[in-house]
Amino acid sequence: MKHIFFILLVLLYSQTQTAYGDCAADLYGEMVCGMGKCERDQYGTVFCSRFNNGGALRDGYGTVFCGIGDCARDQYSKVYCSKVVGGGAARDRYGEVKCAGGCEPGRIENCILGEE
Repeated sequence: MKHIFFILLVLLYSQTQTAYGDCAADLYGEMVCGMGKCERDQYGTVFCSRFNNGGALRDGYGTVFCGIGDCARDQYSKVYCSKVVGGGAARDRYGEVKCAGGCEPGRIENCILGEE
């Protein structure tokens, strides 16, 4: 019985993880949305990943970098993103970023302006 309950929970969780897109408030409080994760830069402009379920994250200077998968900052605040769609990224205890499918530096070219 516990096994069936666990399987049902896993299936339910996997179904809730298929949502794409994100929204963030711009400098004026307007909600701006995109296909992937969205992040506000140091000037209040919202940038979103151009990829479904892609990541977006500010570096230490407030510049937004985006990737195909989720993004994380290393110990020097440089942004790295997973190379695979929907892949996770996290910083380990040594300050290095580890990614599902491998990491690549976040790129400004992977970002688009959010839409109202």
